[in-house]
Amino acid sequence: MTRALRVLHIASGDLWAGAEVQAFTLMSHLTRMPETAVAAVLMNEGTLCDRLRSVGILVHVIDEQRISPVGIISRLRGFLRSWRPDIVHTHREKENILGSLANRFCGNVPSVRTVHGADEHFEMDGWSDIRRRVMNDLDRWCGRALQQRVIAVTADLGSQLMEEFLADKIAVIENGIDAEEVKKTMGVAEFRRDAPNATHIGIAGRLVKVKRVDLFLETAALLLRDHPHRCWKFHVFGDGPMRRELEEFAQALRISRSVTFHGHRQDILTCITGLDGLVMCSDHEGMPMVALEASALSVPMVAHAVGGLIDVVPEEFLISEHSAHGYRKGVLRTLCSDGRAIFTRSAAETLVRFSAQRNAERIRALYLQVLAEKD
Repeated sequence: MTRALRVLHIASGDLWAGAEVQAFTLMSHLTRMPETAVAAVLMNEGTLCDRLRSVGILVHVIDEQRISPVGIISRLRGFLRSWRPDIVHTHREKENILGSLANRFCGNVPSVRTVHGADEHFEMDGWSDIRRRVMNDLDRWCGRALQQRVIAVTADLGSQLMEEFLADKIAVIENGIDAEEVKKTMGVAEFRRDAPNATHIGIAGRLVKVKRVDLFLETAALLLRDHPHRCWKFHVFGDGPMRRELEEFAQALRISRSVTFHGHRQDILTCITGLDGLVMCSDHEGMPMVALEASALSVPMVAHAVGGLIDVVPEEFLISEHSAHGYRKGVLRTLCSDGRAIFTRSAAETLVRFSAQRNAERIRALYLQVLAEKD
């Protein structure tokens, strides 16, 4: 190319969760590469928007709370015409649809999407269920007809996507993390400072069904029952529609005094550092950024043996028995004298494989490949 490669990312930006963390990490490393220009269109102001601007990336916000989908497509077309990207990269369902349609109506440059995890299936009735199905079908059609590549963040997810897309359209590119940047942001968690001799066990993520925070609470109840002489402190980091239900469940288990629901924390890396163990008991996962962050911070994890967790968590701490009893055994294993040492050794290898620089290089190479195919 005779000028810098211009890449436009389109994302929601309403949350600061794993997909948003990965999008920021990717964009911030792409923009450091020679002859690469990056811009982002977000549908909401928020943490992702602030962080992108803090590293000098051009961000254009189209407020989805005030503007209709048709209006969003119109404004996207305007930005596409003015900024003239070479590649459009979309994240998540709504942005895949709006971004690829706007691109199709305005120059139709090559487009890719990242699938950050398997679909989360929520129980819906009536019109809501019909709308969800229509959106899912439209999203798949846009991926098949209007986009040139579908990036899967794990090989397992890539295999699942072959049921929806042609195999040669799928590219498996694992997430990346900047370990040094992660370490710079950590501090001392107040709960560790207030209870330095307690055993702190946590879970981090949106409070939705797939994350199985109920299993975490049941695990906490077993540990409190079976090892009453240890000072246990359990921490739930994150917010979501199930918060009240989960708080009531903790009360029903009679463990409320030992469990803290922190809600969304801007200092989540500091919170993770304060833990003796992190539990990841989701029914399914893609490549959760919190797992890579825990690796960078050398915090042992107990995780369900699914998705990308299999590639990050040492075998000793992977749980096949997807039950409170299974996770109870895993937590106790991490607290053995060699638990942190095992995880630290494994983490060193993980951080080489899942480096942010490697991730950005592979995705930029994919952009160039897609452009070459167009020519």
